[in-house]
Amino acid sequence: MSLGQSLRRTYRSLFARIVFVYLVSMIALSTTTTLVAVDQFNQLGREWLQRNEIDMAHHLTRVLQDSLDDGVDAPSTRAAVEQVMTINPALSLYALDTDGTVVGAYGPDRCGLGRRIDRGAIDELLSDMPMLPVYADMPCRGDEGVFSVAPITYGPQQQSGYLMVQLEANTDVSMANIWQTSSISRTLLIAGCVALALTLAVGLALFAFLTRRFSRLTRTVQHFAEGDYRQRSPESIDDEIGRVGRAFNDMAATIEAQVEALHDTDRQRRELIANLSHEFRTPMTSLLGYAKQLDRRPLDDETRSGLDAIRANVERLAQLADQLSQMSRANIAGRPLCPSTFSFAELANDILGKFHPRALEKGIELRVENQAAIAEVSADIELIDHALTNMVDNAITATNTGGTVSIRILEFDDARLKIGVRDTGVGIPEKEIPLISQRFYRTTVGRERGEGTGLGLAIVSEVLKRHESQLVIESKPGKGTCIWFTLPRTILDERSIHPS
Repeated sequence: MSLGQSLRRTYRSLFARIVFVYLVSMIALSTTTTLVAVDQFNQLGREWLQRNEIDMAHHLTRVLQDSLDDGVDAPSTRAAVEQVMTINPALSLYALDTDGTVVGAYGPDRCGLGRRIDRGAIDELLSDMPMLPVYADMPCRGDEGVFSVAPITYGPQQQSGYLMVQLEANTDVSMANIWQTSSISRTLLIAGCVALALTLAVGLALFAFLTRRFSRLTRTVQHFAEGDYRQRSPESIDDEIGRVGRAFNDMAATIEAQVEALHDTDRQRRELIANLSHEFRTPMTSLLGYAKQLDRRPLDDETRSGLDAIRANVERLAQLADQLSQMSRANIAGRPLCPSTFSFAELANDILGKFHPRALEKGIELRVENQAAIAEVSADIELIDHALTNMVDNAITATNTGGTVSIRILEFDDARLKIGVRDTGVGIPEKEIPLISQRFYRTTVGRERGEGTGLGLAIVSEVLKRHESQLVIESKPGKGTCIWFTLPRTILDERSIHPS
């Protein structure tokens, strides 16, 4: 398996998907937690500032009240405020009326005049137990900030209002400076990263343990599907995976018992076929002998015609019984392969030699056309002999007098030989080609000519399946048929056979 295939298989595995979901979830959770922590640190800093400076406006009121009696914009008031801001330049002070409107601004640019501050925030901070931090829109910045506020009176008419002190001079440095200058923040950050790494490691280890059991169960099922019916799941833990494993074991035991029963039934069927074909052969041989004796006597045309029909049918039944007997003895589907290295050209010549008398009687030419430099193959010679014999037998049956039957041996590629049996016979209709390898199927022409048993190519197909090959049929009615297949070739080197 290539590296790319391994990676794709791993990516599609349950473990990879669980890890992907887990990592995405942990990253999302960590990001959310970090954002919440940053926000809460910011909130905590503002709360700490407001809690410590909550009475600043009251202290400043005592200092500025005499000046405020002259008015919020009086020279005395401004002089007093400038004196205060000389001590703490970061402060921004505002005088508000009872509605929260800024009537006096004492910042550097006197910005914020006419802006309105939410009375709800002022009332909350002035309550007995305010929930800190309390935010209000800062007149100059336009964003929320913490503040200190105290009631005042101002002007000759002693109007009621509030003195508001902005406690945050620059909020942009709140978090950046905290991470850079706070050892506590750095410690918390490092501890969070270590905790995240440990959580990921433990999670991946647990997922690997859980999916390992799934993988083991999957391999067991795959081996079972490939035909190893003795495979059983080793799962013993009483959880979902363990229960699936035990359910598979129960199912596997049932299937194994059914397969054994089918094998036993198949064996009995083969024995029955072998016994019946053997029992049929004796009476049919006897009938054929009596028919030959009658054929030597003088008979009228009608009787001789009936006798010829009897002989033809008895011969066909004998051939069918013989092929059934061969099929049951070969046990193609159940017997183990016994591969060996042999020359296919020699096997082809031996098989054509067996059919020479029959071909000579019908006036058919037999030949081997070997176009392969090295015609050595690795296969079960007994089964291949059986299959090739049936193919040649079918070819001779379908070929008329004067025709040709040839076994062709070609080089298919570096690893395989292409073997074909070609005849110049009656051919097969195109619609019947997919059917002729089925058991007991005879072509229309074969039925009309009273030839064939419908078992020859079925046996050939079974033999080739055992050799991981395929039967390919090419035929045209009236022009003949070519049936070919491939076999693994071998190279002869220093009297030792090595697969190519």
